[in-house]
Amino acid sequence: MAEERPKAEAGEGAGHQPAGHGEGHAGPPPAEHHIQDKVLISIDAEGRLVRPYDQHGNLKAECAGYVPAMVGPFRLEFTKHMAGFTVAALLVFAVSMLTARRVLAALREHRAPRGPLANAVEGMVVFVRDEMVIPMGGHHLGHYTPLFITYFFLILTCNFLGLIPDFGSSTGNFSVTAALGGSVYLLVWVLGLKNQGLKYLVHLVPPGTPWWLWPGMFVLELIGPAIKCFVLCVRLFANMIAGHLIIGNIINLGVVTPAMLIIGLPLCLGLSFLEVLVCVIQAYVFTLLAAIFIGGAVHPEH
Repeated sequence: MAEERPKAEAGEGAGHQPAGHGEGHAGPPPAEHHIQDKVLISIDAEGRLVRPYDQHGNLKAECAGYVPAMVGPFRLEFTKHMAGFTVAALLVFAVSMLTARRVLAALREHRAPRGPLANAVEGMVVFVRDEMVIPMGGHHLGHYTPLFITYFFLILTCNFLGLIPDFGSSTGNFSVTAALGGSVYLLVWVLGLKNQGLKYLVHLVPPGTPWWLWPGMFVLELIGPAIKCFVLCVRLFANMIAGHLIIGNIINLGVVTPAMLIIGLPLCLGLSFLEVLVCVIQAYVFTLLAAIFIGGAVHPEH
């Protein structure tokens, strides 16, 4: 999730820093600048904890020649999107634990859970279970409901945090969505083999397939889950950056021609409401498709 390395010898900004967006830029900042990741804090090659970039992504003068410490192929850098994903994970964990404690307390007193938080979380959990997991996989997939609840809540929280200006949408980072799609791909094989054993490999090819088509169909079915999960991650990534790019470009038109703000500001407001809807829809679509893919692997009837 880290950006390209800056040209240290020239003291230029990081690879994600667009030309003219530092000191003395003549035009409006490109919209792409506001969706790209940036390093917040890192450990350099000498083991020091540093903040090498300013708020615009320019390499600081005192950090000229900055080289991050490496662990294998990974740079020891903590970026904006890492921070967003960490905050989302902590929020989901905190809300889940608080709700669970209230539900358990209510059960001990033999009463229904009270409070808007417990009711809201319960409603969303029941929605994921009854509208996505059970219809897509039946009782064979039902006991994996906590997995899909985690997908839904985590993606939904990341999407909404991305609406906060300059906070950064971690689901607008292809590395994050690729990891989410990769986890679905891994679960397709792990849960498929766990529930069906080696028969899962045989069940990949539809019964009744002619023997001379069987090898080709088998190869296609092996590739199929990878393609599906790749499309899954690209869909989430593209939808979460599209709104930010459109709004940013409309505002930039207002900087170039102030009269455009008369049309641009109401349009941006409408697009912002649309982004809220997209945040919910994309969490729903990702979770639903994940349930379809994993449900098909858990039991051959699906």
